[in-house]
Amino acid sequence: MKALENIQNEAKQIVEQLADRQINNMKGRYNQFLEWMNIEGNVIIANYGDRVDMYQTAHKYIFMTQYKKWNRELNQYELPVTYPSDYRGQREMDYNKDLMFQVFELRLQISEKWEGRYREDFIGQNMVKLNRALAKHINDEMTASDIKVKVGGDGAEVTAIVDGKLFKTFGTLCGGWVQCLHYRYRSSLK
Repeated sequence: MKALENIQNEAKQIVEQLADRQINNMKGRYNQFLEWMNIEGNVIIANYGDRVDMYQTAHKYIFMTQYKKWNRELNQYELPVTYPSDYRGQREMDYNKDLMFQVFELRLQISEKWEGRYREDFIGQNMVKLNRALAKHINDEMTASDIKVKVGGDGAEVTAIVDGKLFKTFGTLCGGWVQCLHYRYRSSLK
């Protein structure tokens, strides 16, 4: 009995590991950003004093290191060599939501106490999606045995024997900037 509850409890530990992995990846990108800021001429100095404008510098960093434009003459994508001084040129990349999400991630880490809030949101959203996939096929009146939960290539992978049938679910990373905090889970009971 309590098949659903048992699997959910096991899966929560894996989702916590996924959150840690995501946060570590974000911190790695932030450290690269900080290294880039130490190169002379890369930071943007605020007009109101001689302080570094971290928010605009985050935008410049992504623009200069990730935003590629097609060069028709060379038939290839190229990174920009200068950061535009006009507003329109700076906002040119803003239509690419994946790049703007990278700017958001950097700006998020500038604020204090971001990690706990982000981790809580990540775990909560992943558990909602995983629980939905589990509840499609399993309820607490069923019996689960041989529960195995592990971190897969994307998301948590759960296998179990539920009432004599093989239950399996796996995660796939959601694409795009809107669904960045959760995975999509697919499940089956055969």
